[in-house]
Amino acid sequence: MDNDTLRVFTFPPAWGLPTAGPFGLKLEACLRMLGATYQPVHEGDNRKGPTRKSPWVEDGGVRIGDTECILEHLRTTRGVVLDGALSAVERAQSHVLRRMLEEHYHQVFEYELVVLDEGFLHMRKLFEAKMPAPMVALVAPLVRRGLKKHLFERGIARHTPEQVTAMGRADVDALATWLGDREWFIADGPTKADTSAFGLLAVSIRSPLATPVCTYARSKPNLVAFVDRALTRFFPELGAKAPERAAA
Repeated sequence: MDNDTLRVFTFPPAWGLPTAGPFGLKLEACLRMLGATYQPVHEGDNRKGPTRKSPWVEDGGVRIGDTECILEHLRTTRGVVLDGALSAVERAQSHVLRRMLEEHYHQVFEYELVVLDEGFLHMRKLFEAKMPAPMVALVAPLVRRGLKKHLFERGIARHTPEQVTAMGRADVDALATWLGDREWFIADGPTKADTSAFGLLAVSIRSPLATPVCTYARSKPNLVAFVDRALTRFFPELGAKAPERAAA
């Protein structure tokens, strides 16, 4: 393999998406917007990454975690940059939208996936597709326990399920209202904010989670259309047809 090849480590594909991780989706969409050549590597154990989170990259002898740090590395080493044509107001709007999605709505999605039984059912299925049953019986409870602790420390799991649902629905309403009848959230074409929205809305809408907030997100036609549009734009080889969802 060429030492100059950018290797991108993400969670494996799921739900008709190139990766089950919202930030992996964000990163790959950003790289495609930049026209960057990269080699995808699917890795289910995020502890192998430099920040113990997914995604991360290897660029020559350098290992970098966190999408924003990766994009800054590409700016300084390759001279490529996103959102350079945005106005100061548009950059501020992008910043606010990304923070809401990545720091709050992401917690809601993880809560539904990990804490709620109807969500963890499908996370367990992802484990079952990659490892033998005895290992799933050992690993799944450990992973769930660790993620629950993480979500409690971040704050979201200190609330009741009803409160989390209300928070998540408020986020979805805000996103649907912000987008309105536009194709993209900030400008006439896709920006980094759209990759954040795509990553988190795609796993909510395309996954089979029959959880309250994911179900509510699927009730918003403009958000569903946005995910389809972004998938076609960023990953045309996959197509935009929604997968069949099994009953929870």
